[in-house]
Amino acid sequence: MNQTTSGSMLLAAVVMIGLILFAIAYLKKPKSAQTTSAALQKSKGAKGTFKPKFNSKSGSFNNKLNPQLAKLKKQVMQNFPDFTTLLRQQHLVLERNAKKVALLTLDANAALGRRRLGDVVVINFHQLPSVEELRIELSGL
Repeated sequence: MNQTTSGSMLLAAVVMIGLILFAIAYLKKPKSAQTTSAALQKSKGAKGTFKPKFNSKSGSFNNKLNPQLAKLKKQVMQNFPDFTTLLRQQHLVLERNAKKVALLTLDANAALGRRRLGDVVVINFHQLPSVEELRIELSGL
């Protein structure tokens, strides 16, 4: 006795198997990364807060600060009190009234002088400038 199944019965069986697999995957889905990291840390017996291994902030890969940029920041703070300075790894950000005005860089490989980066002026020096050079460069800002 040879029985054949109709197309609709075959389709219903395939859909049912698909729903069962979907339900299993939904119930067994992995927890969020934060929860699994906390669980992993608890299992290791670590104390304190969890810190991710990857820190995506700019300049986080090499925390060495340029000593010449630190000297430049000190010069600007002493001689130009109307500017607020923020020291970054490769440049010094000058702000006036909470608005970025200029970026000062010390790079012997880049071209000496000014260029624009959007609304901000980028001023590059090859070596630590004197106060007079700074006054000349920052006079137009």
